[in-house]
Amino acid sequence: MPSPAEALALPEVVVLLATYNGKRWLPEQLASILDQEGVRVRVVALDDESTDGTRDWLVEQATADSRVTVLPSMGSSGGSAPNFYRLATLVTPPAEGYLAFSDQDDLWLPGKLARHVRLLREGGHDGISGNITAFSPTGSRTLIRKNFPQRRFDYLTESPGPGSTFVLTPRLAALVAAQLTDDASPARTADFHDSLIYALARGAGLSWHIDGQSTLDYRQHDDNVMGSNTGIGSALERFRLIRTRWHRNQAIIHARAALRVAPPEHREGLEGMLALLEGRGIRARWALARRSGQMRRRVRDQRIIGLLIAIGVW
Repeated sequence: MPSPAEALALPEVVVLLATYNGKRWLPEQLASILDQEGVRVRVVALDDESTDGTRDWLVEQATADSRVTVLPSMGSSGGSAPNFYRLATLVTPPAEGYLAFSDQDDLWLPGKLARHVRLLREGGHDGISGNITAFSPTGSRTLIRKNFPQRRFDYLTESPGPGSTFVLTPRLAALVAAQLTDDASPARTADFHDSLIYALARGAGLSWHIDGQSTLDYRQHDDNVMGSNTGIGSALERFRLIRTRWHRNQAIIHARAALRVAPPEHREGLEGMLALLEGRGIRARWALARRSGQMRRRVRDQRIIGLLIAIGVW
Protein backbone atom coordinates (compact mmCIF):
# COMPACT_ATOMS: atom_id res chain seq x y z
CA MET A 1 0.00 0.00 0.00
CA PRO A 2 1.37 3.48 -0.86
CA SER A 3 1.86 5.98 1.95
CA PRO A 4 -0.57 8.93 2.14
CA ALA A 5 2.01 11.19 0.50
CA GLU A 6 2.67 8.65 -2.26
CA ALA A 7 -1.06 8.19 -2.83
CA LEU A 8 -1.56 11.92 -3.33
CA ALA A 9 1.13 11.91 -5.99
CA LEU A 10 -0.70 9.30 -8.05
CA PRO A 11 -2.86 10.43 -11.01
CA GLU A 12 -6.54 10.78 -10.16
CA VAL A 13 -9.21 9.13 -12.30
CA VAL A 14 -12.92 9.79 -11.91
CA VAL A 15 -14.93 6.79 -13.08
CA LEU A 16 -18.50 7.34 -14.28
CA LEU A 17 -20.68 4.34 -13.43
CA ALA A 18 -24.10 4.15 -15.08
CA THR A 19 -26.35 1.47 -13.58
CA TYR A 20 -29.71 -0.15 -14.19
CA ASN A 21 -30.80 -3.38 -12.48
CA GLY A 22 -27.20 -4.52 -12.15
CA LYS A 23 -27.07 -5.50 -8.48
CA ARG A 24 -26.08 -9.11 -9.26
CA TRP A 25 -22.90 -8.04 -11.06
CA LEU A 26 -21.96 -4.79 -9.33
CA PRO A 27 -20.03 -6.19 -6.34
CA GLU A 28 -17.38 -7.67 -8.65
CA GLN A 29 -17.38 -4.68 -11.00
CA LEU A 30 -17.06 -2.05 -8.28
CA ALA A 31 -14.38 -4.03 -6.43
CA SER A 32 -12.31 -4.28 -9.61
CA ILE A 33 -12.49 -0.49 -10.01
CA LEU A 34 -11.65 0.36 -6.40
CA ASP A 35 -8.77 -2.13 -6.45
CA GLN A 36 -7.02 -0.34 -9.35
CA GLU A 37 -3.28 -0.01 -8.79
CA GLY A 38 -1.11 3.04 -9.46
CA VAL A 39 -3.93 5.61 -9.51
CA ARG A 40 -6.32 7.36 -7.15
CA VAL A 41 -9.87 6.39 -8.05
CA ARG A 42 -13.19 8.08 -7.42
CA VAL A 43 -16.43 6.50 -8.61
CA VAL A 44 -19.50 8.61 -9.38
CA ALA A 45 -22.60 6.49 -9.94
CA LEU A 46 -25.98 7.41 -11.38
CA ASP A 47 -28.70 4.81 -11.19
CA ASP A 48 -31.42 4.83 -13.84
CA GLU A 49 -34.44 3.98 -11.66
CA SER A 50 -33.50 0.34 -11.00
CA THR A 51 -36.11 -1.98 -9.52
CA ASP A 52 -33.74 -4.61 -8.10
CA GLY A 53 -32.24 -2.60 -5.23
CA THR A 54 -29.18 -1.43 -7.20
CA ARG A 55 -29.36 2.16 -5.94
CA ASP A 56 -29.78 1.14 -2.30
CA TRP A 57 -26.76 -1.14 -2.62
CA LEU A 58 -24.70 1.67 -4.14
CA VAL A 59 -25.68 4.02 -1.33
CA GLU A 60 -24.46 1.42 1.16
CA GLN A 61 -21.12 1.27 -0.64
CA ALA A 62 -20.85 5.06 -0.66
CA THR A 63 -21.49 5.13 3.08
CA ALA A 64 -18.71 2.62 3.64
CA ASP A 65 -16.17 4.05 1.18
CA SER A 66 -15.62 7.78 0.62
CA ARG A 67 -14.31 7.09 -2.87
CA VAL A 68 -17.85 6.26 -4.02
CA THR A 69 -20.48 8.94 -4.69
CA VAL A 70 -24.08 8.24 -5.72
CA LEU A 71 -25.86 11.09 -7.47
CA PRO A 72 -29.50 11.87 -6.63
CA SER A 73 -32.18 10.15 -8.68
CA MET A 74 -33.09 12.07 -11.84
CA GLY A 75 -35.93 9.95 -13.21
CA SER A 76 -35.61 7.42 -16.00
CA SER A 77 -33.28 8.49 -18.80
CA GLY A 78 -34.57 5.90 -21.25
CA GLY A 79 -31.34 4.01 -21.83
CA SER A 80 -27.67 3.49 -21.09
CA ALA A 81 -26.35 6.23 -23.40
CA PRO A 82 -28.66 8.98 -22.03
CA ASN A 83 -27.62 7.98 -18.51
CA PHE A 84 -23.94 8.32 -19.45
CA TYR A 85 -24.74 11.65 -21.13
CA ARG A 86 -26.15 12.89 -17.83
CA LEU A 87 -23.03 11.78 -15.98
CA ALA A 88 -20.69 13.33 -18.54
CA THR A 89 -22.37 16.72 -18.14
CA LEU A 90 -22.59 16.59 -14.34
CA VAL A 91 -19.09 15.37 -13.48
CA THR A 92 -15.85 17.20 -14.27
CA PRO A 93 -12.46 15.47 -13.90
CA PRO A 94 -9.76 17.24 -11.88
CA ALA A 95 -7.56 19.61 -13.89
CA GLU A 96 -4.63 17.17 -13.77
CA GLY A 97 -6.75 14.03 -13.73
CA TYR A 98 -8.81 11.90 -16.08
CA LEU A 99 -12.35 10.73 -16.76
CA ALA A 100 -13.22 7.07 -17.34
CA PHE A 101 -16.45 5.21 -18.04
CA SER A 102 -17.67 1.95 -16.55
CA ASP A 103 -20.42 -0.51 -17.30
CA GLN A 104 -22.00 -2.37 -14.39
CA ASP A 105 -21.02 -5.95 -15.21
CA ASP A 106 -17.36 -6.15 -16.32
CA LEU A 107 -14.14 -6.99 -14.50
CA TRP A 108 -11.20 -4.59 -14.74
CA LEU A 109 -7.66 -5.91 -14.48
CA PRO A 110 -5.74 -4.21 -11.62
CA GLY A 111 -3.45 -2.16 -13.88
CA LYS A 112 -6.06 -1.02 -16.40
CA LEU A 113 -6.28 2.66 -15.47
CA ALA A 114 -2.58 3.11 -14.66
CA ARG A 115 -1.61 1.65 -18.04
CA HIS A 116 -4.03 3.85 -19.93
CA VAL A 117 -3.03 7.00 -18.08
CA ARG A 118 0.60 6.23 -18.88
CA LEU A 119 -0.17 5.67 -22.57
CA LEU A 120 -2.14 8.93 -22.72
CA ARG A 121 0.74 10.86 -21.20
CA GLU A 122 3.50 9.23 -23.23
CA GLY A 123 1.67 9.61 -26.53
CA GLY A 124 0.15 13.04 -25.95
CA HIS A 125 -3.30 11.57 -26.62
CA ASP A 126 -6.63 12.94 -25.40
CA GLY A 127 -8.55 9.66 -25.50
CA ILE A 128 -7.78 5.98 -25.19
CA SER A 129 -9.68 2.72 -25.53
CA GLY A 130 -8.59 -0.86 -26.01
CA ASN A 131 -9.06 -4.52 -26.71
CA ILE A 132 -11.22 -6.62 -24.41
CA THR A 133 -11.66 -10.25 -23.47
CA ALA A 134 -15.25 -11.44 -23.71
CA PHE A 135 -16.23 -14.17 -21.26
CA SER A 136 -19.43 -16.15 -20.93
CA PRO A 137 -21.17 -18.10 -18.13
CA THR A 138 -19.86 -21.30 -19.72
CA GLY A 139 -16.26 -20.19 -19.12
CA SER A 140 -15.29 -19.44 -22.72
CA ARG A 141 -12.95 -16.51 -23.27
CA THR A 142 -12.43 -14.64 -26.55
CA LEU A 143 -10.09 -11.76 -27.31
CA ILE A 144 -11.99 -8.99 -29.12
CA ARG A 145 -9.51 -6.95 -31.11
CA LYS A 146 -10.23 -3.25 -31.67
CA ASN A 147 -6.75 -1.87 -32.38
CA PHE A 148 -6.75 -2.13 -36.16
CA PRO A 149 -5.15 0.95 -37.79
CA GLN A 150 -7.33 4.02 -37.56
CA ARG A 151 -8.68 5.37 -40.84
CA ARG A 152 -9.58 8.89 -41.84
CA PHE A 153 -13.33 8.52 -41.25
CA ASP A 154 -13.63 5.32 -39.21
CA TYR A 155 -15.10 7.40 -36.40
CA LEU A 156 -18.28 7.88 -38.43
CA THR A 157 -19.14 4.18 -38.51
CA GLU A 158 -17.53 2.41 -35.55
CA SER A 159 -16.37 2.77 -31.97
CA PRO A 160 -12.72 2.16 -31.02
CA GLY A 161 -13.86 -0.30 -28.35
CA PRO A 162 -16.47 -0.47 -25.60
CA GLY A 163 -17.00 2.71 -23.62
CA SER A 164 -15.90 0.81 -20.53
CA THR A 165 -12.33 0.97 -21.89
CA PHE A 166 -12.42 4.76 -22.41
CA VAL A 167 -10.24 7.21 -20.50
CA LEU A 168 -10.34 10.92 -21.42
CA THR A 169 -8.24 13.96 -20.62
CA PRO A 170 -9.99 17.00 -19.09
CA ARG A 171 -9.78 18.76 -22.47
CA LEU A 172 -11.72 16.03 -24.25
CA ALA A 173 -14.14 15.60 -21.34
CA ALA A 174 -14.94 19.33 -21.49
CA LEU A 175 -15.47 19.19 -25.27
CA VAL A 176 -17.90 16.26 -24.89
CA ALA A 177 -19.82 17.96 -22.07
CA ALA A 178 -20.10 21.18 -24.06
CA GLN A 179 -21.65 19.38 -27.03
CA LEU A 180 -24.04 17.41 -24.84
CA THR A 181 -25.34 20.62 -23.28
CA ASP A 182 -25.56 22.54 -26.57
CA ASP A 183 -29.15 22.45 -27.86
CA ALA A 184 -27.86 23.14 -31.39
CA SER A 185 -25.66 20.05 -31.38
CA PRO A 186 -27.02 16.63 -32.44
CA ALA A 187 -24.74 14.94 -29.88
CA ARG A 188 -27.50 13.67 -27.58
CA THR A 189 -29.29 11.98 -30.47
CA ALA A 190 -26.43 9.47 -30.91
CA ASP A 191 -27.53 6.06 -29.65
CA PHE A 192 -24.19 5.07 -28.10
CA HIS A 193 -21.97 7.25 -25.94
CA ASP A 194 -18.74 5.50 -26.93
CA SER A 195 -19.24 6.09 -30.66
CA LEU A 196 -20.22 9.71 -30.04
CA ILE A 197 -17.19 10.46 -27.86
CA TYR A 198 -14.85 8.96 -30.45
CA ALA A 199 -16.50 10.96 -33.24
CA LEU A 200 -16.16 14.21 -31.31
CA ALA A 201 -12.52 13.53 -30.44
CA ARG A 202 -11.47 12.61 -33.97
CA GLY A 203 -13.67 15.28 -35.56
CA ALA A 204 -11.96 17.90 -33.40
CA GLY A 205 -8.55 16.68 -34.56
CA LEU A 206 -7.57 15.27 -31.17
CA SER A 207 -5.33 12.23 -30.87
CA TRP A 208 -6.88 8.88 -29.90
CA HIS A 209 -4.99 5.69 -29.05
CA ILE A 210 -6.42 2.15 -29.21
CA ASP A 211 -4.48 -0.12 -26.86
CA GLY A 212 -3.59 -3.55 -28.20
CA GLN A 213 -3.54 -5.09 -24.73
CA SER A 214 -6.76 -6.36 -23.18
CA THR A 215 -7.24 -4.83 -19.74
CA LEU A 216 -10.91 -5.69 -19.22
CA ASP A 217 -12.98 -8.87 -19.01
CA TYR A 218 -16.26 -8.15 -20.80
CA ARG A 219 -19.18 -10.16 -19.47
CA GLN A 220 -21.54 -11.72 -22.03
CA HIS A 221 -25.15 -12.24 -20.98
CA ASP A 222 -28.70 -11.74 -22.21
CA ASP A 223 -28.97 -8.20 -20.80
CA ASN A 224 -26.02 -6.79 -22.78
CA VAL A 225 -27.14 -3.94 -25.00
CA MET A 226 -24.94 -4.99 -27.94
CA GLY A 227 -22.53 -7.55 -26.53
CA SER A 228 -19.08 -8.03 -28.01
CA ASN A 229 -20.34 -8.22 -31.61
CA THR A 230 -19.35 -11.87 -32.04
CA GLY A 231 -21.35 -14.90 -33.09
CA ILE A 232 -24.20 -15.56 -35.51
CA GLY A 233 -26.84 -13.88 -33.36
CA SER A 234 -24.86 -10.66 -33.21
CA ALA A 235 -24.22 -10.76 -36.96
CA LEU A 236 -27.94 -11.19 -37.68
CA GLU A 237 -28.81 -8.29 -35.40
CA ARG A 238 -26.23 -6.08 -37.12
CA PHE A 239 -27.66 -6.99 -40.53
CA ARG A 240 -31.18 -6.19 -39.33
CA LEU A 241 -29.99 -2.76 -38.20
CA ILE A 242 -28.22 -2.23 -41.52
CA ARG A 243 -31.43 -2.98 -43.43
CA THR A 244 -33.28 -0.36 -41.35
CA ARG A 245 -30.48 2.15 -42.14
CA TRP A 246 -29.76 2.56 -38.45
CA HIS A 247 -25.99 2.41 -39.01
CA ARG A 248 -26.15 4.99 -41.78
CA ASN A 249 -28.32 7.32 -39.70
CA GLN A 250 -25.89 7.05 -36.79
CA ALA A 251 -23.00 7.85 -39.15
CA ILE A 252 -24.88 10.98 -40.23
CA ILE A 253 -25.35 12.01 -36.60
CA HIS A 254 -21.65 11.44 -35.91
CA ALA A 255 -20.66 13.49 -38.96
CA ARG A 256 -22.94 16.38 -37.99
CA ALA A 257 -21.70 16.29 -34.39
CA ALA A 258 -18.07 16.16 -35.54
CA LEU A 259 -18.61 19.18 -37.79
CA ARG A 260 -19.65 21.17 -34.73
CA VAL A 261 -16.10 20.83 -33.35
CA ALA A 262 -14.02 20.36 -36.51
CA PRO A 263 -11.13 22.77 -37.18
CA PRO A 264 -11.11 24.52 -40.58
CA GLU A 265 -8.61 22.11 -42.12
CA HIS A 266 -10.90 19.14 -41.40
CA ARG A 267 -14.21 20.63 -42.48
CA GLU A 268 -14.08 20.19 -46.24
CA GLY A 269 -13.45 16.44 -46.16
CA LEU A 270 -16.01 15.90 -43.42
CA GLU A 271 -18.63 17.97 -45.23
CA GLY A 272 -18.01 15.85 -48.33
CA MET A 273 -18.57 12.64 -46.37
CA LEU A 274 -21.75 14.01 -44.83
CA ALA A 275 -23.10 14.93 -48.27
CA LEU A 276 -22.46 11.37 -49.50
CA LEU A 277 -24.03 9.83 -46.41
CA GLU A 278 -27.13 11.95 -46.88
CA GLY A 279 -27.25 11.34 -50.63
CA ARG A 280 -29.65 8.79 -52.08
CA GLY A 281 -28.72 8.77 -55.77
CA ILE A 282 -26.66 6.06 -57.41
CA ARG A 283 -23.72 8.42 -58.01
CA ALA A 284 -23.55 9.28 -54.31
CA ARG A 285 -23.82 5.59 -53.47
CA TRP A 286 -20.89 4.62 -55.69
CA ALA A 287 -18.80 7.57 -54.51
CA LEU A 288 -19.40 6.53 -50.90
CA ALA A 289 -18.60 2.88 -51.68
CA ARG A 290 -15.25 3.96 -53.13
CA ARG A 291 -14.43 5.53 -49.76
CA SER A 292 -15.15 2.36 -47.79
CA GLY A 293 -11.44 2.00 -47.08
CA GLN A 294 -11.62 5.19 -45.02
CA MET A 295 -14.73 4.16 -43.11
CA ARG A 296 -13.66 1.02 -41.24
CA ARG A 297 -10.41 0.00 -39.60
CA ARG A 298 -10.32 -3.70 -40.51
CA VAL A 299 -9.82 -4.63 -44.18
CA ARG A 300 -12.53 -7.29 -44.03
CA ASP A 301 -15.02 -4.74 -42.73
CA GLN A 302 -14.01 -2.24 -45.41
CA ARG A 303 -14.89 -4.75 -48.10
CA ILE A 304 -18.20 -5.68 -46.49
CA ILE A 305 -19.39 -2.11 -45.99
CA GLY A 306 -18.25 -1.17 -49.50
CA LEU A 307 -20.32 -4.01 -50.97
CA LEU A 308 -23.38 -3.20 -48.85
CA ILE A 309 -23.21 0.45 -49.88
CA ALA A 310 -22.77 -0.43 -53.56
CA ILE A 311 -25.83 -2.70 -53.66
CA GLY A 312 -27.93 -0.16 -51.77
CA VAL A 313 -28.39 -2.13 -48.53
CA TRP A 314 -26.34 0.13 -46.21
